Amino acid sequence: MGCGQVLKILNNMVLFETVVAISEAKAIGVRAGVDAGVLFETLSKGSADSFALRNHGMKAVLPETFPERTFSVRYARKDLLYALELAQEHGVPARGAQLVGEWFDQAIDAGVGDQYHPVISELIAGKH
Repeated sequence: MGCGQVLKILNNMVLFETVVAISEAKAIGVRAGVDAGVLFETLSKGSADSFALRNHGMKAVLPETFPERTFSVRYARKDLLYALELAQEHGVPARGAQLVGEWFDQAIDAGVGDQYHPVISELIAGKH
């Protein structure tokens, strides 16, 4: 595997882990009585700001919009499995990536594997 492929795979791994963190923050915040829009706007003004928050978080997780044929869970899982194989090959436990894999597997089992991968936020929130 070339460096370009490794970089793409690891970039996606970090993105997926960030989507889990964003999804957890939303679920916790909403249950604690915080408006999700206020939460995301506040996160975007602090150290939690990121491309993942502004694009996947604010455009999918916040409005709960997860179209099909848009970087689906199944497709994302394939990239994640490459990252996990790479981690194992090099002796890195990659527990955060393993957790993402569990969420992806649960999403597929719940029948939402063809939806945009941030749909895992629905599972994290207990909606599936």
